[in-house]
Amino acid sequence: MPAVHSHPVVTPDLAAEWDALVDRVGATPFHRPGWFSAWWDAFGAGTRRIVTVRRGDELVAVLPLAESAHGIVRGPTNWHSFVFGPVATDVDAHLILLDHVVTTGRRIELSHLPVAVTESTSRAVERHRAHVRTSVVQRSPYVPGDVSFDAYVARREARRVRQLQRNRRKLEALGEVRYVPDNRPGDLGAAVERFLAIEASGWKGESGTAILSDDRSRAFYAGISAWAGAAGMLRVPFLEVGGWAVAGELCLEDDRATYPLKASYGPEHRRFSPGLILLFEQIRRSVESGRSYEFMGSAEPYKMRWADHVRDIHRLDIYPATVPGRATLLADAGVRTARRGAARARVLAADVRDRARTALATRARPDTGPSPLPVQRDAVEATTGAPVVRPVQAPANAARKPASAFSGSPEAQPSRATTPS
Repeated sequence: MPAVHSHPVVTPDLAAEWDALVDRVGATPFHRPGWFSAWWDAFGAGTRRIVTVRRGDELVAVLPLAESAHGIVRGPTNWHSFVFGPVATDVDAHLILLDHVVTTGRRIELSHLPVAVTESTSRAVERHRAHVRTSVVQRSPYVPGDVSFDAYVARREARRVRQLQRNRRKLEALGEVRYVPDNRPGDLGAAVERFLAIEASGWKGESGTAILSDDRSRAFYAGISAWAGAAGMLRVPFLEVGGWAVAGELCLEDDRATYPLKASYGPEHRRFSPGLILLFEQIRRSVESGRSYEFMGSAEPYKMRWADHVRDIHRLDIYPATVPGRATLLADAGVRTARRGAARARVLAADVRDRARTALATRARPDTGPSPLPVQRDAVEATTGAPVVRPVQAPANAARKPASAFSGSPEAQPSRATTPS
């Protein structure tokens, strides 16, 4: 019979079994122990728990978690994360894992779940009469790996493609333009340092959002680079002009996808859009090798100019059917109601204030008689020869049909995005 265990640390033996499980089920690099360990070392708080399920000696399911002192159980995710969730060989192992998790804690927060994982997890925990609240974390653009690059380019806005080509020719006037997709294993450390220097030299460094601007981000990406480099999954491609790197990406890569964790460019060549030129080359390389290119993050307009598909990524707040779970559900519902009430009160207060100011201004204004109505003003302007200026009503945005939800698993079917610009 399967047995459930909880581990406080990731031992070398557990890490090896965990990696083998990820290989077996085709999960992403973000489900591997190396990613979790680097994340925990940089951002971890509370009590670490790695929940596993075994059939005999075989590891068949795993899920890393963190528990706070107040009994809130969370997945190890934040804005650096892409996808997360249980790794299991089959439905039974998945259910046994979640059966254990849903009986612990006052609330379980699982974020960055692909749609398929959201649905299967919701069904599993609802069997225990747990209350589940689902929300969308982000809609992440991607280019599928089963299209030809020519077909991809044909769907792009022609003027933007031509502008990239013109910018590349302008860069070629400054020196030889070279796309460097890979670095030799012994050069990866130097390549990472080279990328970090580029990122810190641009607007990210000025705004304090560069990796080197924050100690925890620096520690996290150092850990990720060390782990992924040793595992053969780290890529640091560059766009060079005359032998100098003007743009770069820090990527993870497996057999299914390219995952750009960070991208940046040097400010001195900003007018030539070197980051977009590098992006175009990265997409070409990825789809020509049959891998999807994952933009990561949200479906911002600039990303949707270069992608037609999105992945919906969710968060689940699970309240177990226990006394602490129900109490937490009621408390959280009260907090949300209070916040909505406070927001409504602020709106009403602002409205009352504006009305009062308008009334005071009207009383203070000298009585010069009623002002003409808009049609009367137009008539006066027309008879005096003065130009008639009418306000232009902007058309309302057309209603958008939400894109189909689908999971981040390799077998997921792509769906069209609805917000290209």
